[in-house]
Amino acid sequence: MNVPDVTGARLVRRTLRMHRPVATAHGRVGDREVLLLCLSDADGNTGWGEAAPLPGFTPETVDEAGQAILDWLADDERIGPPATPTARAAVDGALLHLAARAVGLPLHLHLDPDSPSSFAVSALVAGGTPEGLAAAGRTAVDAGHRTLKAKVGALAFEVDLVRVAALRDAVGPDVAIRLDANGAWDADEVPGHLERLAGLGIEFVEEPVAGVEALAAVRADSPVPIAADESATSPDGVAAVVGAGAADLVVLKPSAVGGIVVAAELAALARDAGLGVVVTSLLDGAVGVSHAAHMASAIGALDPAPGLATSALVAEDVGTPPTLEGGLLVLSGEDGP
Repeated sequence: MNVPDVTGARLVRRTLRMHRPVATAHGRVGDREVLLLCLSDADGNTGWGEAAPLPGFTPETVDEAGQAILDWLADDERIGPPATPTARAAVDGALLHLAARAVGLPLHLHLDPDSPSSFAVSALVAGGTPEGLAAAGRTAVDAGHRTLKAKVGALAFEVDLVRVAALRDAVGPDVAIRLDANGAWDADEVPGHLERLAGLGIEFVEEPVAGVEALAAVRADSPVPIAADESATSPDGVAAVVGAGAADLVVLKPSAVGGIVVAAELAALARDAGLGVVVTSLLDGAVGVSHAAHMASAIGALDPAPGLATSALVAEDVGTPPTLEGGLLVLSGEDGP
């Protein structure tokens, strides 16, 4: 990456406020603190990056990420990246954003001049009851989405099975449905769960069981494609998943693995091994979602549909996310604070 000449920097802390907590098998994700890094050059151009640590997915706290960014800023040489992944993502994103603005281009066109400015994204649908999940699915499809994602694993499997069946009935056979268990299911129960889900036409299941070895064992006989999620939130994790043949797809969260450059390298590693790549957010703020979206466009990671419609879950964001129109995410040079 060509590093622009940085002449100024500012680090601010903001609260990302959600409409309501998002239920996962790791607990409920609600309001949280994120860090915004602004870098500027001598011509007055600015580039923004975001660090958004999330327990269960990233190893550092907001304070630790902030200190890593400050340490990087204090180093006049700035040869190496920051010490923690979300801090690296913030610096990586701010540098690339600054370079794109310096040449007057949206980030994705700076990374790849032939990359598209809009693409289909999946919608995260929620509902603790079959009726609630079905209604959320119909709303998302009416808005133009052709791929839906639902969380499972926080409730008993029998409850989840009825919920997902209701969702399938509500949206019909032509809408893709993917599930995310966040590693919640017991290894000895997963094969039976997947057998019963297979009849519902599931696109894939993210992290049905925790751990690379367990994923590999499940994948060997699974009737449903398996995606690695929490097992792939670091470069070492992605390498382990690829090496063990533990998944059919890898879910890449750029803000978790270290930013755009690292995520693009990991996507290439996964693709070379024959795995699919799904780019998603870490329930980030506008800057993180924007950077993930521009990267997905630039590297052509658009099928399966990226999971980047999460800004609709945010009540008070830290900036302007990419526009969502008819199930398509629309990119511009104005995404961000």
